Amino acid sequence: MHDAGLRPRGMRDVLLFLAFSHGWTWGLWALAGVLGETVWEWPAAGFFYLGGAGVFVGAWVMVWVIDGRDGVRELAVRIVDPRRIGARWWLVALLLFPLLTGVAAGVAALSGMTEAALDLRGAGARLLDPWSLAAFAFFILLLGPLPEEIGWRGYLLDRLQLRWSALGASLVLGVIWWSWHLPLFVLPGYYEAFARATPTPLDILWGILPAAVLYTWLYNNTGRSVLAVIVLHFMQNATGQFLGMDEAVRSIRLLLEWGVAVAVVVHWGPRALVRGGGMGGARAD
Repeated sequence: MHDAGLRPRGMRDVLLFLAFSHGWTWGLWALAGVLGETVWEWPAAGFFYLGGAGVFVGAWVMVWVIDGRDGVRELAVRIVDPRRIGARWWLVALLLFPLLTGVAAGVAALSGMTEAALDLRGAGARLLDPWSLAAFAFFILLLGPLPEEIGWRGYLLDRLQLRWSALGASLVLGVIWWSWHLPLFVLPGYYEAFARATPTPLDILWGILPAAVLYTWLYNNTGRSVLAVIVLHFMQNATGQFLGMDEAVRSIRLLLEWGVAVAVVVHWGPRALVRGGGMGGARAD
């Protein structure tokens, strides 16, 4: 498979990775949950942040065990090398979610669903404060996109695509990704920090599945670039937080994400999500 020479090894490699991603994370998050009134205050915050690294640690450990230094080097290149990403795929990574957010906000405003689709005043104030903007970007990047994508796409997706089609692997990964987040619903204070209504577990699953398909699509068309999906994940999370999406806008954007994901599967094919059915071992411009 691809340029890494991956080979089927049963489910052992997947299960060992899950021991890190879920075992490590859930154990440390449980400690965070019992140590404080909110996971954002120390010492609970220390265990919370450390627990979130389970996916990240699992990827590096498993790659080292399976492929040694060559595997670690290859993963590192896929994280930092921008040359794997063709021009139009940079546009997808950077603009897909801002565009969907803008369309969703327009629909919500024109239909009268909300009087404040986006918090443009707050976004403008943040733009005028470079330190606040940098802290915001750093927080968003480290809270999810960087550590998660190194594990979910950098390690796990390849192994799942050895067994299933790109669509099937995306859906399986989506359920795994969703299950990893489940403890957040019982961690004190987590969702209160995001100034939005607390979602239900099914809300999160409904949001993760189309994202998993879109991330695979980008990943398979950029030579398995982890950098590309880190950027896409960052833009998905940052756009909503930066613009202060109203709940109506959030719901409309999610429907649009589903529409784009379905269109991608129909047009690009469920087997590989790559035109012509091949896997994205080289740039697909």
